[in-house]
Amino acid sequence: MFRIQKPFFIFCLVLGICAYISGSYGERIIHLTTLPQPAPGSYFITSAPLEDGTYIVWNGDDIYKQVSMNTDEFVKIAEGYQGDPAFIAVSPNGEIAILGQGYLGNLYRLDLQNPQDFDPSCIVGNLSHFYGAFLNENLLILDVGKPDFSGSEIHVLSISGGKSISKPVLSRIFMKPKEMIIDKPPYAYSASVAVDISRGWVYIMDGNARELRKFSIEDIINAYNSNETLNWEDDGILIGTAGRYFSGGVSGITNDGLLIIGGSEGFMMPGGIQEVNPLTGEILKVWDPAGNQGYYSAFYNIVGDSILGIVSNQGYLILRSYEECPDCLFVRKSIYEAGTDICLDVFGMEIPANPTFRWSKVGENIELNPRISGINCKKLFIYNSQPEDSGTYICEIGNAKAIYRITIKVTDKNVPASNYFGILIGVFFIIFTGIVLLHKKVRVAP
Repeated sequence: MFRIQKPFFIFCLVLGICAYISGSYGERIIHLTTLPQPAPGSYFITSAPLEDGTYIVWNGDDIYKQVSMNTDEFVKIAEGYQGDPAFIAVSPNGEIAILGQGYLGNLYRLDLQNPQDFDPSCIVGNLSHFYGAFLNENLLILDVGKPDFSGSEIHVLSISGGKSISKPVLSRIFMKPKEMIIDKPPYAYSASVAVDISRGWVYIMDGNARELRKFSIEDIINAYNSNETLNWEDDGILIGTAGRYFSGGVSGITNDGLLIIGGSEGFMMPGGIQEVNPLTGEILKVWDPAGNQGYYSAFYNIVGDSILGIVSNQGYLILRSYEECPDCLFVRKSIYEAGTDICLDVFGMEIPANPTFRWSKVGENIELNPRISGINCKKLFIYNSQPEDSGTYICEIGNAKAIYRITIKVTDKNVPASNYFGILIGVFFIIFTGIVLLHKKVRVAP
């Protein structure tokens, strides 16, 4: 019987562990060491994605913006917005944000085009809440805790205003039973609410039972306009099964239609960030970048395809589309022979700290070319190049706002003229050797 030798077994075990550790997060994870911390009197921080791929952060007093996409640097853009932060909701057109104060109820308006320090006119309403999101440019949906602490319910507020109006107003906050658009089950906990405008759905969770349902945006708006109430079970479509997902609720929908869910399995229970397929209910991935299985708040930026995970007020930026960059040798030339592996690199340009790169080709989409890798890297690798790979390649350097161009030509695989002399020498050598061997074979012994 074949027996595994002990040294070989130990080697394989160590190799397997190393492979697991190195492959646990193939995507890049950036620990945000400069993430703003809670202001005095506040316990949490909250965030929201912006149109340029960065994040905005509110610490209960000051508002910060990430300097550029995927960088560990934040700059203060406004101050004086006091209260323990519950949420930041950015309007679909990206022009304004509503900041929710949480239990104390203030809703602040912030002009993202021209951020200003707090002024009393920034308060557009007051309603104790947990989380909020925009249904459209004028309607805000809120997850609100009931005054008697018997559960939570969903409200819709009409906020008018836009770029031409400096002081939007809360046109109405219902202060009677009709204010409730959706009543969750008894003793339901509040959670994040996510609106998928492109697909027409709102994702709402009961954080106690950890039951996730989706409601039609159209049904919610119609219920708001007609003072009707939707039924949790009849009007909401169940996703997966109750108790399967983390308690924080859906906080974003990815480019590929997956749900981002933070939170935990319950009080003092393991937590993280889940990626869920809403069509099948399957959990495709669980992130725990801090490695502590803590309660995560999660925020998704569709532009950078990144997840900002915050656990114990520590931030981790997960770049979902990150690819391992090719480690190839760049040679300065413009003409290559077909079959050659080509390495293109940004050459002769000053590269800033924590840069982002994006390669493209003029007149052609290279993302689906299986022979090309490193599109989001400093180096672009073309394996087994072919004449159709000829053309102009462009690399956009995000932080430097610069563009690098290089034009290459891939020729058909022919023997260069410089090699003809060597080939002739080889041919003559073969002929000469053949003549010598033939002469030895036919020579008659004396």
